[in-house]
Amino acid sequence: MSSLQLSLDEPLSPELALVCPELAEHARALLPEPGWLVPVVRTETAVRIRPLQAVVLALGSVLVTVTPLALLVLLGSPGLR
Repeated sequence: MSSLQLSLDEPLSPELALVCPELAEHARALLPEPGWLVPVVRTETAVRIRPLQAVVLALGSVLVTVTPLALLVLLGSPGLR
């Protein structure tokens, strides 16, 4: 291995960092700490759904789903023509 005197006054090209391991090591040392390693602090609290809200949500879902089906069945029946 060769010992290089590293003094970078300008940005290092990625291709050069791939070719020269010494320059790659020096460039990695200059990188800032990655932000995704910082622990996440959650500030919002968990929202709880009350039983009445759950019932209303379930009924609304059933009505939205069943109404078009019921209309198709009623319009498709031979007695209403």
